[in-house]
Amino acid sequence: MLRGEELRKVYTSGMISVTKKVAVDRVSISIGKGETIAIVGESGCGKSTLVKMLTMQLPATEGEVYCSGEKLTGMKWKELRQHIVKFQMIPQNPDDAVDPRWELGRSVAEPLVLSGKYSRGEIAKMVPELLAEVGLGPEFITRFPHQVSGGELQRVVIARALALKPDLLICDEATSMLDVSVQSYIMSLLKDIQKKRNIALIIITHDLVFANVVADLTYVMFGGKFVEIGEDVFTHPLHPYTQALWDAAHYREMAVLPSEKPPIPEEGCRYFDRCAFRDDLCKEMQVLRNIDGRKVRCVHPLGYT
Repeated sequence: MLRGEELRKVYTSGMISVTKKVAVDRVSISIGKGETIAIVGESGCGKSTLVKMLTMQLPATEGEVYCSGEKLTGMKWKELRQHIVKFQMIPQNPDDAVDPRWELGRSVAEPLVLSGKYSRGEIAKMVPELLAEVGLGPEFITRFPHQVSGGELQRVVIARALALKPDLLICDEATSMLDVSVQSYIMSLLKDIQKKRNIALIIITHDLVFANVVADLTYVMFGGKFVEIGEDVFTHPLHPYTQALWDAAHYREMAVLPSEKPPIPEEGCRYFDRCAFRDDLCKEMQVLRNIDGRKVRCVHPLGYT
């Protein structure tokens, strides 16, 4: 359904002495209809930037994006908007997605109104149906954001995202600000909606346990590149960084995940300065290798050296 090839994002700063920062470095990724993928990694690894390029919210410095076989990069805005309306974001903070001055029903109705495709009568019928789909009654139509809980507001945001019948939902840390019990409910709700509507989900998260449970395929990202890709990367991690993330999530001390993080090298393995298993071979640029149905960017994959 949606595919990005060799996507790269470089930010420049300065006028006289120009410096460049590579946020995402020639990354390829794809997601099919009804599929769930998770992109995991530390803050600043490039995962949100990558998804913004993939969904055409941010122009790529290099690379191409395709949707159902059509090339989106370079497409004129009038044609492009017909595609990107099918990609809907569920943000980390639901307060960012609604106007505090508006009743919740108006927030849910807004994309329907802006589309110009529906009459007032149709919208009045669709809003309670959308709220019901996320487990909320019609009484929420006249409530304001400050009158509902964080979990209820996030469900309103999901209802709003579903209004234009998207093919893809992007959840950018969408449950991280909620209580654990509410997080579980929201993700169960999203999976039910996915099954009913056959839509794709991209989960951007630093929660390894969460990603391991919900995703069909997990992409582990470090320093602007994928270091491991697989269906179940945390049962037996192949890359030292994947192992370090998993151990850190379970509150175990690991020498490969130091509290003080050295800068990421531009050449060779991006994880070189943090890795306990590094040697001279790691100073060369690593490619993704196929091992046991997974891909790993490491010359010494764990358990294979």
